[in-house]
Amino acid sequence: MASLVFIEFDKNIINGYTKQSATLASSNSNLVIGVSDYKNEVYLKTLGEYGFDKVYMVNDFSNEDKIFNIIRDENIQTIFSSNSNNIKEISSKISINFNFPILNNVINLESINKPKTSIFSGKAEAEIQIDTDKCIFILNKNLIESKKFNKSTKVVNLVTSVNENNYLVLEKVDNKEDISLLNAEIVVSAGRGLKGPENWEMIENLAKKLNAATACSKPVSDAGWRPHHEHVGQTGIKISPQIYFAIGISGAIQHLAGVNSSKNIIVINSDPEAPFFKSADYGIVGDAFEVVPELLKALDY
Repeated sequence: MASLVFIEFDKNIINGYTKQSATLASSNSNLVIGVSDYKNEVYLKTLGEYGFDKVYMVNDFSNEDKIFNIIRDENIQTIFSSNSNNIKEISSKISINFNFPILNNVINLESINKPKTSIFSGKAEAEIQIDTDKCIFILNKNLIESKKFNKSTKVVNLVTSVNENNYLVLEKVDNKEDISLLNAEIVVSAGRGLKGPENWEMIENLAKKLNAATACSKPVSDAGWRPHHEHVGQTGIKISPQIYFAIGISGAIQHLAGVNSSKNIIVINSDPEAPFFKSADYGIVGDAFEVVPELLKALDY
């Protein structure tokens, strides 16, 4: 049986989602096929370390014709991928054209025929019975630890010089952030308890010391204190870091829906009745303007 993994990158290195997907594909398939829109053949040939037997280079994930041909030629049965918007779009097209069911928010794949998914914004789990050999698994982050393999990877170049996209790029802007929020293992997030955008320096300093990404609640991004791409929650980015710091965030259900699959949640809030404490693994009742500077001092030792 062959499995397909869409390869995604963080600063030209495959990200944690992809490593996890490749490990799961290797556990359930004889052949692991990758599709990459990153066009560095030398680097792609090293991906046998993560379980890839063959990698196809394409212009873009939106090039459905090439991806459909790969699925036919390689007789793909299962597809493993992240929850990114690009992958959601092509997965929907694959599902329609090849009759692949899609399982979103997969949180357990110990049994590939009875996976578990997160439902109702993370408040419940569902065990799904799969009665077909074909399926697309959209995985939550940190579902398993990725493994190392000793494979040689064949790279097939399907890149063309012609722009095959069905859209026109009006502007391309590089993301200057040090760590991608979606892929960060540690996230330092803050809310209206910071009182204004001028107080975010201590949040950024804490993130730098922890090698973490920064995030914020919806009211903060709506107020223009922080950019909208940092908004995590039900209507923002959904993340699953190893550690999530919630500083000055009350913990409304809409915010929790985007972060409740974090491995560890640490809440800092001056209100001991803040709802977030009910979901916290660790909590500090205190003023962020007193607690965070003490954390920064402790990290300097």
